Amino acid sequence: MPTPIARAAAYLERLEADRLAAIDISEQKAKEAKLIAARQEGFRAAMEILAGAISADNRELQPDKTDGRRQRRDIKLLIQRELSFSGEAMTSAQIAKAIGYIKALTETALKRLEVGGKVRRHESGCWALVLTGKDQPSGHLAASQEFSSTKIAA
Repeated sequence: MPTPIARAAAYLERLEADRLAAIDISEQKAKEAKLIAARQEGFRAAMEILAGAISADNRELQPDKTDGRRQRRDIKLLIQRELSFSGEAMTSAQIAKAIGYIKALTETALKRLEVGGKVRRHESGCWALVLTGKDQPSGHLAASQEFSSTKIAA
């Protein structure tokens, strides 16, 4: 039979083990809380980025509260975005299909953009975005534009 001192010492050892286990669990929970906070910050940053990058197509989904009509899409902007995203010259029919617009009106908008110096028409009838020096972030994009224009002309 253990003495009262031995039992008290064993009890203190169990208490110490429980205390260390609680500290370990709380450290794990603190790490978990930090990871969750990091995820929240990342998600918030992504939401801010996406909020600034909402395309014109998404604007039409939000009804105009004043008279119940939806807001008009900026077709010139949609054409420029489509040509910049594709990186290749496209026919007016391809552009119209990509932006979901009428071909004849797309051609009208393309001609207006051509007058404004934003796009140009190749001999083959394809349209390409006109890039100025400030628009070209690297030589790679300029090379791809030259390649696509030579590919179409050939």
